Amino acid sequence: MSEDSVLPDTAMATGNDEGEPGRPDPGPLAKDERKLLKQLQKPTDDPAEPVAEDSPEVATAVAEDAPVPGAGEGGGNDDGLDAAFTDR
Repeated sequence: MSEDSVLPDTAMATGNDEGEPGRPDPGPLAKDERKLLKQLQKPTDDPAEPVAEDSPEVATAVAEDAPVPGAGEGGGNDDGLDAAFTDR
């Protein structure tokens, strides 16, 4: 905020909008960011779980231009907050 202005700073005035969207910040990483990056780059010994999109059922549905078996079968949230629809 400038000294002779009575208007408060806004998000646009803080510099949070600097840089191009989708481009990494060219500045150096902070210490906690470097630590997190090292953890993310470290391989784990856990076996990877296959994704649903790689299943044979999905491949067959795509080849036949059909819905995926089991898709669209609604279920409850198991939290007791399921919506009740009526004609009232």
